[in-house]
Amino acid sequence: MARELKEETNLDAEQITLIGVYEFIRKNELILAYHVKAAGEVRLSEELVDYRLIAPEKLRPWRAGTGYAMADWMRARGLTVEFMDLPG
Repeated sequence: MARELKEETNLDAEQITLIGVYEFIRKNELILAYHVKAAGEVRLSEELVDYRLIAPEKLRPWRAGTGYAMADWMRARGLTVEFMDLPG
């Protein structure tokens, strides 16, 4: 986990906490979601195109895969979760 973070973003992991395990049925996968506190200056690897910083209270997770992990992360911090609707 920490090695991948460093390779892809140049950030150093300081604390890693498991959020949970979630099924992603559409791709027949399991997602292991972590909250990582990190330090450093972001420099993206060639695998990544861009990133954005968003205030936690403005996050709107979707009802699939990593969206459920984000919702659990938000609830653990006392934030209100409002799911966004995905096009069907």
